[in-house]
Amino acid sequence: MLSKVSPLLLVSMLVSPTGAQVLEDPTRPARTAPQASATVAAAAVELKLEAVLQLGASRTAVINGKTVKQGQTIQGAVIKEINPRSVLIARNENGVWQTMTLWVSQRGNVKTNAAENY
Repeated sequence: MLSKVSPLLLVSMLVSPTGAQVLEDPTRPARTAPQASATVAAAAVELKLEAVLQLGASRTAVINGKTVKQGQTIQGAVIKEINPRSVLIARNENGVWQTMTLWVSQRGNVKTNAAENY
């Protein structure tokens, strides 16, 4: 019966994608807009409070290696309050402001006076 089928018809049936499933390359990067991936990358970066510096009544926080004061922003988070061992931040996530407290790591020594030597 196969001998009666036209070779042209046989080739067209093999080549035609009618009803065939299209496979995508799993190693190919996702098709997203550059803005969306930048937003996801910024959100993925975790904020880490490294130190709180105090000179008189003025406090400065070191977050992810950058010094910030109350009212400034870092990676989309607004610094609301700087305490001796923590920082209160607020972030706008999908139109809702979320607050979070960052704490100085409990490991190691925390200097309460810059003149102290260890």
